Amino acid sequence: MSLHISKEHDTELARTAYAAVANVPTVEENDRNRLGYHVWLYLRGEVGSLEEAVHLARSRFRPRGFPQEEVVTIISKALQSVPQPQS
Repeated sequence: MSLHISKEHDTELARTAYAAVANVPTVEENDRNRLGYHVWLYLRGEVGSLEEAVHLARSRFRPRGFPQEEVVTIISKALQSVPQPQS
């Protein structure tokens, strides 16, 4: 797949991704934005798993030792509560 080709529901997927990371405790806004972008890539099918998306984002979390597994859990729960676009 290519990021240069728009897919159906891209805008809705982006809203879903950024809403899912809204409550993740990051050091600064850019860390959260980068995380949201990678979750969007996951929702589009560009990244194989949510764990991989969190890892690739390389975001900094607060407190410093906040485990990535907990971030994945927060995002997973948020994604379950947000209605997904219908295909």
